[in-house]
Amino acid sequence: MQKTFLILFFTFICSTLQITAQESNLKFRGSTIYLGSIEEDKLPATVSFSYINNSKAAIKIIEIKASNDCKITNWNKQKSINPGTTGVFSVVYENKNIGVFNEKLIVRTNETGSKETSLSFGGEIVPRKKTRADYYAIKNGSLSFKKNSLNFGEIKNSLKKITDTLYITNNSKKSISLETNPLNPPYVSMQFSETEIKPSAIEKIIISYNASIRNAFGKTKDTVSIQTDDDVNPLKEIYLSADIFEDFSKIKPEKLKLAPEAYLINTTHDFRYAKKGSDVKAIFNVKNKGKTQLVIRKIDLSCDCIKVNYPDKIRFDRDSPIEITINTTYLKGMVHETVTLITNDPKNARIVLHLTGLVD
Repeated sequence: MQKTFLILFFTFICSTLQITAQESNLKFRGSTIYLGSIEEDKLPATVSFSYINNSKAAIKIIEIKASNDCKITNWNKQKSINPGTTGVFSVVYENKNIGVFNEKLIVRTNETGSKETSLSFGGEIVPRKKTRADYYAIKNGSLSFKKNSLNFGEIKNSLKKITDTLYITNNSKKSISLETNPLNPPYVSMQFSETEIKPSAIEKIIISYNASIRNAFGKTKDTVSIQTDDDVNPLKEIYLSADIFEDFSKIKPEKLKLAPEAYLINTTHDFRYAKKGSDVKAIFNVKNKGKTQLVIRKIDLSCDCIKVNYPDKIRFDRDSPIEITINTTYLKGMVHETVTLITNDPKNARIVLHLTGLVD
């Protein structure tokens, strides 16, 4: 009996709530609005919701709930909306994150026992259309580069020619002449599609790099330039980089048997912990197990904070220390720095030494 009473009681309560929680008499023309695609530079976007008071009494909007990405405008909390009167409030959407968005609004009025009204709007934020200025963003005087650096990547020191292309545009109202700077190194050459670039025109420049006469190993950097008659910065600099490997492919088999052989017991040093600003030291021992002299042609460092003391040459069946010092002034947290030995050992042309630890 008691169980039946409880069921009837809760049924009555729910029915009463359904009766008392009536729809609001403030009716909106559209509860869902789709804004479509909006370019990011066109934000903030504004959406408006119009309404009418269908009741016989004045109504006030006492609250409009929205996310932090939305700003409500044209809404006066104190303003009464008379019967039959129409109105509008606007929402300014400011989030510039690319992608689809959906926003929900909750509108509450001063009507006794009325339900909240749910409104929503959405769309998609898309990237803005790029202009020529976006593509040619690197300015140098009257000219702008799409990019002013080229990385030829890993190449053999026997390679006579590798090419890449640069593009520039003329932002001025006069034509500008272009030619190779005679002071550029002999292993870099330039070819212009036109020797004069007209206003608003685009010029293609083919850069050729000759590693066989560069006479370098490992990571290399070069700065070359274009000679122009531009009133501002007549020399337009271009930055080149490459990682040059020694070509052992032409060494005869009998000579390979006599090649040097670099040997290290380990290539990793964990200094565990260092106080910021202190020097961390490590020693790696390199032994030449080959038949001829081992040459350390170059050392590449992962950080300017590293100093290395090393022998240029190690005789056969001899060993020698590689002394490394890391200054931790500008380092913090977990550190992983490397020192790369570039040698004339065909089997170990590059030996990477790793130094790890915590700087605090």
